Amino acid sequence: MAENTLTPVRRGGLVPETLEQLKRVILSGELPEGAPLREVHLAEKLGVSRVPVREALFELERQGLAVFEPSGRARVRTFTPRDVSEILSLRATLQAMAARHAAPKMTDEGAAALEAILAKAAKTRDLTEFSRLDTAFHDEVVRLAGHGALARVWSDVRSQMELWLATMQRRRERRQHDVRRETLRSHKKMIELLRSRRADKAAAFMEHLCGSWEEMLPRELEAPAST
Repeated sequence: MAENTLTPVRRGGLVPETLEQLKRVILSGELPEGAPLREVHLAEKLGVSRVPVREALFELERQGLAVFEPSGRARVRTFTPRDVSEILSLRATLQAMAARHAAPKMTDEGAAALEAILAKAAKTRDLTEFSRLDTAFHDEVVRLAGHGALARVWSDVRSQMELWLATMQRRRERRQHDVRRETLRSHKKMIELLRSRRADKAAAFMEHLCGSWEEMLPRELEAPAST
């Protein structure tokens, strides 16, 4: 098994910490797509019983990060081309809607919050952390939109979007594609459009930004998961 960074869980918050650790090793790629999630083994690594592991696996399934086979065994989710196409189209739609609602409400404080996330992203060289901050940027746009129903839908799907994004960014980085520079540049432009309060232009750019991944979809899915 590859999950070498799992550590014994502290007593008091067994399920939340178990979930947090399992989610971390999945998003980091330490447990790649299709990797088995064996309850007994994970319980031993985390120093807990199988009960919190099982509950954490159920929550990972709900978030779209794990799947259960007919046998009852769990594994890390593997994205099919259809899965990715659906995730990308949904992400583009939700984020365009968020930008449309956030732009008219944009304040200096809101822009500063987005810029602070970009500043952290610019400093990190860790792709998993970069992907987390990329998702945090889009989380903040949703928050600034002030649309409760949109926020609930985004919350339900954000984990699988983060997993897919982290996986694809690692693949592109291995192919010597400058993921960070391109992402930081486009996100900076997004802040400028939100500051301008031009809702239609902000929404159109956000939809293009999120949808641009779909143009690379065939070759990204064909790229090897490891070198």
